[in-house]
Amino acid sequence: MQYRKVWVEISAKFLRNGGVRPELVLWGDGRKYQIERIKYIERASAHVSAVLPVRFTCVIGGQEKYLWFEPDELRWFVEVMSP
Repeated sequence: MQYRKVWVEISAKFLRNGGVRPELVLWGDGRKYQIERIKYIERASAHVSAVLPVRFTCVIGGQEKYLWFEPDELRWFVEVMSP
């Protein structure tokens, strides 16, 4: 199984304590997905090349999904299986 990195736009809330909470994922084609809940936030290795990004384990559409943040690049991505 091979994955590829897909950069996404995020609408997020920045908290007083310095934290950030993503609220909405926006795909390049205009699709939008509301993040219902964030279960975990942790540093974790991705299947694709990234320098130890921050993994947000989110609930989107009732399903658990991963959303990744690369602090060095200030960008968000998801992993998508390549055909």
